[in-house]
Amino acid sequence: SAPVLAAEPSHLIVHAPASLPVTAKAYGVFDVESGELLLAHNEEAELPVASVTKLFTAAAALRAADTPLTITAADVATEGRAGKLHAGDEYSVHELLFPLLLESSNDAATALERVVGPVVVAGREFGDAAGLSSRNIASVHSLVTEVRSLYLTEPHIFDITKLSQKVGEYTGWINNSPVRDLPGYQGGKHGYTEAAGRTLTAIFKEDSLGGHELGYIILGSTDIKRDLIALRQVVEDSVELQ
Repeated sequence: SAPVLAAEPSHLIVHAPASLPVTAKAYGVFDVESGELLLAHNEEAELPVASVTKLFTAAAALRAADTPLTITAADVATEGRAGKLHAGDEYSVHELLFPLLLESSNDAATALERVVGPVVVAGREFGDAAGLSSRNIASVHSLVTEVRSLYLTEPHIFDITKLSQKVGEYTGWINNSPVRDLPGYQGGKHGYTEAAGRTLTAIFKEDSLGGHELGYIILGSTDIKRDLIALRQVVEDSVELQ
């Protein structure tokens, strides 16, 4: 179906085509400065967000005391092996942000959940801190508000997601984001579960708009990088500074 064009901010003009070549069930492109949607499709549908959850887990962890945390057998029993954590390893809460955000470690998320408690996004309590739960759902519309707020108030989280790698005391972590190498990337988080498909939130400085920062939310995609590139091309072709 045709994308819905939301109300235009006064300084950005949108001339988008009637339909866009993306696989996603829902998406939104927003102006970081104003928070307004420039392009949107199915933006009110509540869909699984998968590991996009981890951005909000990281925010809760940053607000928590940076205390030592020992990895348990239950932590490493969480689905997935990313993060290379082992029972008995001791990390600070803040150090666990690196495996959480760079390698999307579910083990790190489970460990952090013992400190930060339930993750709440747009007033909804998520089922877990990793993004595996079917209760971790949100709309593009609500994510625009939450992600923009996070980007403006907790820039350190997005700085971590731009790193190529990080060496820790026990091991190192490599950034596995499929979009980090794209020009203008200012950070974000991708995810995947069978139920969610591929998900993404990311911020880019767009050269076609003089370095203006735009945010991209994509849910239910089958090819996240292709969908992102397609949306950025529409921005280049169809959005202009007034």
